[in-house]
Amino acid sequence: MNRLFYARLAISNLRKNAGLYLPYVLAAVGIGAMYYIMGAITRDEGIKQMRGADELFMILSLGCGVIAIFTVIFLFYTNSFLMKRRKKEFGLFNILGMEKRHIGKMMFWEILMIAFVSIGGGIVVGIVLNKLVVLALMRLLQFDVPFGFHISGGAITSVAILFAGIFIATLVYNLFQVQKSSPIELLRSSSQGEREPRTRWLLALIGILALGAGYAIAIVVESPIDALMMFFLAVLLVILGTYCLFTAGSIVVLKLLRRNKNYYYKTSHFTSVSGMIYRMKQNAVGLSNICILSTMVLVMLAGTFSLYMGRGVSLHSRYPKEIMINGYGMTEEGRNMLKECAVQGAKETGVAIEEMSDCTSLSFTGYKNGEDIYVEAWQEGAAAATPEGELIMMEWLTLEEYQQFADQVPELAEDEVLVYTAHGEHGDSQYRLGEQTFRIKEYLPEMHLDDMQVEIVYDMYFIVVRDEAVMQKINEFQKSVYGERASDIETVVAMDIGGEEEQEIACKQRIAQLITERNPDSQQGSVRVESRSERSNEDMVIFGGFLFLGIFLGFVFLMATTMIIYYKQVSEGYEDKARFEIMQKVGMNKKEVRASIRSQIIKVFFLPLFMACIHLAAAFPMMNRLLMLFGMVNVKLFAICTVVTVAIFAVIYAIVYSITAKTYYKIVD
Repeated sequence: MNRLFYARLAISNLRKNAGLYLPYVLAAVGIGAMYYIMGAITRDEGIKQMRGADELFMILSLGCGVIAIFTVIFLFYTNSFLMKRRKKEFGLFNILGMEKRHIGKMMFWEILMIAFVSIGGGIVVGIVLNKLVVLALMRLLQFDVPFGFHISGGAITSVAILFAGIFIATLVYNLFQVQKSSPIELLRSSSQGEREPRTRWLLALIGILALGAGYAIAIVVESPIDALMMFFLAVLLVILGTYCLFTAGSIVVLKLLRRNKNYYYKTSHFTSVSGMIYRMKQNAVGLSNICILSTMVLVMLAGTFSLYMGRGVSLHSRYPKEIMINGYGMTEEGRNMLKECAVQGAKETGVAIEEMSDCTSLSFTGYKNGEDIYVEAWQEGAAAATPEGELIMMEWLTLEEYQQFADQVPELAEDEVLVYTAHGEHGDSQYRLGEQTFRIKEYLPEMHLDDMQVEIVYDMYFIVVRDEAVMQKINEFQKSVYGERASDIETVVAMDIGGEEEQEIACKQRIAQLITERNPDSQQGSVRVESRSERSNEDMVIFGGFLFLGIFLGFVFLMATTMIIYYKQVSEGYEDKARFEIMQKVGMNKKEVRASIRSQIIKVFFLPLFMACIHLAAAFPMMNRLLMLFGMVNVKLFAICTVVTVAIFAVIYAIVYSITAKTYYKIVD
């Protein structure tokens, strides 16, 4: 037999099944191109020389890993659709005299051709689009665009190795599927599972409990730190609940509707419910995947878009003035030195100081349980019991410092304090800290934080004490507990200056030099000097990088969602063709049949989008708290970004459905 016989047969098979394999190959080419682009950017020497390159490459390297893992899962999953449609064909080949080893040779040539086109096409498309994507990334980060055209050999190798491994594993899996099945089993594979699905109450109950637990975690957890720790648990519970409810919960609901005779025995409801029972059995896993992928797209884009749009608000909350000088453990002489260096630095760089302020405070964490505040040392290598209560942050300052923020201040006794809470509890009469008890004289209605460098992540308590002597007692207490990990009393000198961004950065650098010269070896305490403009550039890289990654991965997941919807439409078409004929034979006209099937299809394919929106709504509180870790505290902006993201995604989803539905109706008719 001619050695190229199986190759020609493979070409013929791929042509006959072009409607199945062309989308598969196009998706592989698209994902391969994206993987090449991401890899090429992380290896671009020109970008490595830019400011913030390390943070950008860390974010993009994470994206490479996510795309690689997702590619393996997606191509294997999509291959299962192809095998389901091809098993009957392989069974016919087997019955007509072709041995399974011959079928294996034919499958080898098919995979080889698909791999060659997918890998080669992905690399070529990636090389062509790489410069365009780099331009978009540089525009997003407000960087100057590097000149030249870069082809990354390392990225080409990565694409080739990843996809070659996937296609080899796919071939092995397909050969195993054919080898273990008899010709009769292969012929009947497309009609397997036609019996009515059983009602699995336990699985449905597990789905309800898992989804409820995931939603509860997302809604109830209040601390951003706790939200970060519980996020992945909530995600796993929601994924588990989604799969269980789609596979079992939907069947339970439909069968309950069927038991309701007043509802079920109506023409529109009778055919719709009966058809949906079988559809949900056959399509539950695929619909669950669409729902999970849609949720991932919405969460990523809403979160990263909000961070990017709200970066200015978060920047001003961390840097209330343009130049911030933080001194830790400073003496009185050291505090004066910071202010002198700030004035001298501005003068030497030729900028005017528009406003200047300073504040000294002490902050450390503790656990609040009622009126008791516990401070516990963390012991390395020991499982110390966590105190009962909520983790809080306390910011202590003297009455003299507080006078900067208020017009009138009351007098305080040594054991009296004023309290302002940010996301904290009111109503206590006193606080007990170790052996010290502080009576709360007054709760402050507001605290002007414009001159304080404060990031509110935990419940935060601003506590005003009488004088420096009381402050020192508190400081000594927390140092006796925390030891080397104790906080130092912090002095913040903040100032706004006139001038451009470059002048601001130059002024900051000169101040830092002056402080180093006057404070050799940190004799008066450690100092950190920062400027808002410099940090703005870093934030642009981080948040812009996250937005780019969110858009990039969102596009990958959207592509996968489109593919799954397409193959679902194809599968539905072949399965409904016979149902279409049967329904006409039992007396329904063509218009009624099409209306019934259209109603079922719309419900099936828009159910994942509906569930994804519910998931996103439940996740909103937890996402909001996670964004607080990045300084994003504008809930209204986050809500607007979320609504806009959902609206755009819903439009794209509807367009994808309408396009793929044409394939369905073509098969049915």
